[in-house]
Amino acid sequence: MSEQANNGCAADFGVRLIGCTDDVVLPIGMYDYAEALGCCTLVDKTMFIADMLDCDASVMVCCRPEGFGKSMNLSMLKAFLERPAVGRAGRSSFVDTLIWGADGGRYRNEYACYPVISLDFSGAARRGAAVADVVRDTLSEECARLLALLEAPDLARDKVRHIERVARGVASADEVDSVLGVLIELLEMACDEQVVLLVDGYDAAWLGRAGARDASGADPAELLDRVLFDAIATTGHSLRLTCLMGERPNPAEAALSSRSCSYRLSTPLSTWCDRWFGFSDAEVEALLSHAGREEYLDDAREWLEGYRFGRAYCLSPTRVIGFLDRGCTAPVRADLYGYADCLSRVVAGWNLDRLSVLFDLLEAHGCVEVSLGLGTAGPEASPDDVLWTALYLSGFLTTDLIEEPEHGGRLRALRLPNNELRQAFRLVIIDWFERAAEDVRDVDAFRDGLCRGDENAVRQALDRILGDAGIGANNPDAQLPYHLLLQGLCFGLPGYANPASRRKRGADRWDIQVFPTGAVFDVADTIGLLDERPLITINMMYDPGVDALGLELLAVQALLDIERDGIDKIRVPRPGVGRMRWGFGFDGLRVAAVCQRL
Repeated sequence: MSEQANNGCAADFGVRLIGCTDDVVLPIGMYDYAEALGCCTLVDKTMFIADMLDCDASVMVCCRPEGFGKSMNLSMLKAFLERPAVGRAGRSSFVDTLIWGADGGRYRNEYACYPVISLDFSGAARRGAAVADVVRDTLSEECARLLALLEAPDLARDKVRHIERVARGVASADEVDSVLGVLIELLEMACDEQVVLLVDGYDAAWLGRAGARDASGADPAELLDRVLFDAIATTGHSLRLTCLMGERPNPAEAALSSRSCSYRLSTPLSTWCDRWFGFSDAEVEALLSHAGREEYLDDAREWLEGYRFGRAYCLSPTRVIGFLDRGCTAPVRADLYGYADCLSRVVAGWNLDRLSVLFDLLEAHGCVEVSLGLGTAGPEASPDDVLWTALYLSGFLTTDLIEEPEHGGRLRALRLPNNELRQAFRLVIIDWFERAAEDVRDVDAFRDGLCRGDENAVRQALDRILGDAGIGANNPDAQLPYHLLLQGLCFGLPGYANPASRRKRGADRWDIQVFPTGAVFDVADTIGLLDERPLITINMMYDPGVDALGLELLAVQALLDIERDGIDKIRVPRPGVGRMRWGFGFDGLRVAAVCQRL
């Protein structure tokens, strides 16, 4: 059963497919609502417009991870509110949508009424030091697009020329900084109507802030703060509404609060506006049914569902569309490289102890308890809390504990949302250990030897990996790093599930089990796959004071303890055949290994 159905969240979702619904064409790589509606099948999210129009704050800030429909919703809002160039000719593209008849049709009173300024800074996060160029180019393009509306004879000519210079790309830096406020003022006068300001990726400069100063030493985040939020504060009376889309709420909260602007915030913890980002279970079911693929609903749930936004569980629209586009087949390694590469950069400098949190997340019901600082980060926020908050806001983790979203100090259990992210985290762990070894063939030799019971191959490979990874160099009297090394190297064994450790189930428990599985991720996981795969049980002992003979005896004792403690006295799950026991001994410099096949 899906999480939505299990928690009673699905019943409240009204589901309607709109657009070119006679043909199952999906908006792959498309973010313009009007364009997509003319050629694709869309899920009706138009009641997002009602939430925006009904809001009593002057500024709305909506934060969701990438791929959850922020750009499409913003484009939809623009398509509904923007005054056409000439009159209101033509049939509205919203006639068959939920918003058109909602609440007796009262929202139609604001249809196509306002001049709209639409700014997209989302490319700035990928441009590093060129953020200032993105800001300048975006403002220039929007000034050029709106120049046709500034032909009223009573407009101040010097201000119109200001807009023209920015549109032509010949304005000074000061003119670029102040152009948004001037544009809002002129549009209100020319159209005799308040202005709507829509900004996509308002936090993009902050997302790429590290090392992003331009040649003059200016901070692009400060530039965007000045260009955008100064204009919002000084021209608020001229704005019907302002909607900001991004991933991180911190920049907007800090900027708007310091300028005493009223705003309403929607984060993944918020219940306001929670239904309009992501696909509900019922919406995915409707899409699959429309495509004649109803039988793949459980697969979509397993791989993609599990994000919790406010009261609702949902799936990522981008990932659902990708799932349908590839014929409803499960993701493979290539589909997850984007996730895995991004995470690998985050954990590249982690030590084994920090990396072990990822091991815990991959356990059944695994989680990490942290405080989510969704407001302005204070000096008391730890670097780890900031990191986990960033992973949460980026969509790598989610939480079911949404109560008291304003309480930043409350511990919340973050978990992996679905099997897709579970596999991405697994790839990150495998990559970390392959990078830790100077020669990746040593990792392959360890895994192959472990599955085949080759003591010499395992010991020699592990000797070299220990030296490469610097295990024991900083704290030679600790046994935890050796245990974590063994557990980490067992991720990626061909034909085996992720290793399970008992290190947290009581003192002096250092055993690990790796269960055979018939479910392989993709073809890469079948390389080296054995016909007969035993249940593998590993135990280790550590003593920095033993000699060479004592080290061998340490490994033997670890092996015997598997039998004595009944660690592997369970039924071997299919497709496993038999049992294999490994005992390891460590003294801080060397390793001994013994194996027993039953």
